[in-house]
Amino acid sequence: MGLMNLLSRKFTLILAACVLLGTAFHLWTERYFLRFIPLPLAMVDSINSHSVFTPAYQDGVLKGQVGLPKHDMKTPTGLRDTLNAIRAFSPLVRANGIPSYADITFEKWLNEIRTKPLLCTDATQLLIATAWAQGLKAREWHLLPPGWPPGQGHSVAEFLNPDTGKWQVVDAQHAAIIRDRESGESLDMVEVLKRYRSGRSASIDIDYGPYTDFFTKPGNPGPTATYFFKSQLLSTPVLQLRQATWFASYAQKFLISGHFVIGYPIVFDGWKHRGQIFWTKISFLLFAISGLLLLIGGWGAWRQHSDRL
Repeated sequence: MGLMNLLSRKFTLILAACVLLGTAFHLWTERYFLRFIPLPLAMVDSINSHSVFTPAYQDGVLKGQVGLPKHDMKTPTGLRDTLNAIRAFSPLVRANGIPSYADITFEKWLNEIRTKPLLCTDATQLLIATAWAQGLKAREWHLLPPGWPPGQGHSVAEFLNPDTGKWQVVDAQHAAIIRDRESGESLDMVEVLKRYRSGRSASIDIDYGPYTDFFTKPGNPGPTATYFFKSQLLSTPVLQLRQATWFASYAQKFLISGHFVIGYPIVFDGWKHRGQIFWTKISFLLFAISGLLLLIGGWGAWRQHSDRL
């Protein structure tokens, strides 16, 4: 009986060691997805309150200078002028193709988007760079199809207005401000998601400013409204806190760039986000359990050895 117990214990420790090594490898290779923390829609308000453990933004240092005019984004006029300047930074028509991200650097990126039409992520990064230049907090929202297929979806930006204490969401690619239809006040993405989920999308107005005639046609509410409502990309939102390392640098902490948390997939009805996010959490749980078993087993073996001595 003693031999059976010994063999069973050794088998358990060997299995735990294998699981520990396997999950450690998986967590390291998929560490990007490990750093996304899913939140149910019922907890979405928490992303507007910054804390040490649950950041609402991450400040970075740009890898270069953009050189856009510094309109005061905190004011309605300044925000409109900022979006117009971002839109004027790049052609509207795809005569020269789309920007290339091959061997991308900050300077190459600027050269690409000066001669080729902005992609949504480019416009978002310009908005974030402009906000940072004014000392404002800013972040990115990815609005994606289920499963996060590469190259699909849309990106919008959000910045914290210190004068009002509220976040304001804009679609910089289309110079669009997201407003309440009745009051005309700028909305944050939390409010947009709540209204969308409760069937109140009609209370949301998309203001394209001087680009209204270009982006909207009779029967067509424009690209931002199409992405939000017709394509239902608001159903799979992801708050992205950290930008790419070619765009900005972040303080290194424990071998990672910036804060451990880099984003929050918001969960509506069932799991629609990238599978790696879910599996990395399972992997971390197995890693912790196997590590605990090895610790307990090692401690027991050491005690038995000590008792024999």
